Amino acid sequence: MKISFSQQQWANLIIHGFAAAHVLSTALFRTFSADPGWLLSILTILMIVMLTRINDTPLDVTAAIALISCLAGFYLGTLGADVMLVLLPHSVVLSQVITTLLVTEILGWLTFLIVRKSKSK
Repeated sequence: MKISFSQQQWANLIIHGFAAAHVLSTALFRTFSADPGWLLSILTILMIVMLTRINDTPLDVTAAIALISCLAGFYLGTLGADVMLVLLPHSVVLSQVITTLLVTEILGWLTFLIVRKSKSK
């Protein structure tokens, strides 16, 4: 019996999986006072590439979305962490973990919505 995933199911798996990877990376690095920025950028690029591949998006569009997503992720993550720190002033790591989760989910779903195509051609 062959199990077939739809684009939506693949997107769920990819986005939530990468959100978990972002969260774990942020929690681990920040617990030891290290900067996870380089790893988060790599994970974001990989997520974007995977999301665009399930939709057969051209490489130039994939590269453009990956670049924009890394810049947006940095900006939204930095700004979001500052806002979250106001809400959770005694938990720097938790505020950054929550921000990372939210930003990754937002970037992933926006990418999927932008590039999705119907496979019933």
